[in-house]
Amino acid sequence: MSIELHTLKITTSGSAGSASGSGVLSLPLCELVAIYLDYHASAPATTDVTVKSVGNPATVTLLTRTSSVADGWFYPSVNLHDNAAAAVTGAYAAPVIHGGSLLVEIAQADALTDCLTATVLVRV
Repeated sequence: MSIELHTLKITTSGSAGSASGSGVLSLPLCELVAIYLDYHASAPATTDVTVKSVGNPATVTLLTRTSSVADGWFYPSVNLHDNAAAAVTGAYAAPVIHGGSLLVEIAQADALTDCLTATVLVRV
């Protein structure tokens, strides 16, 4: 297995404090290792970011960051389950990008070119 780096720039449109935008990375079946969120210097503190694995059989929200514009690395994980479908306390794994698409959505921002640059590391 190897690690790949992908970059997604998202421009927002709309009114100040309520502008939105989204972008999609097309990826192979892989695991999400990490994501770096790099906000535009003028992005307001009300900015919300949601990262989802989109596709069949269901969309899964992997990361939700509300009212923050602090740049940083994030390492989303999903809770493991036992054979009775009960969550195993303290047991986590890297989420699978199962449908070939990683969706990054922005809300509550200002209208900005490259409001957010998401640097995504995946294991393929």
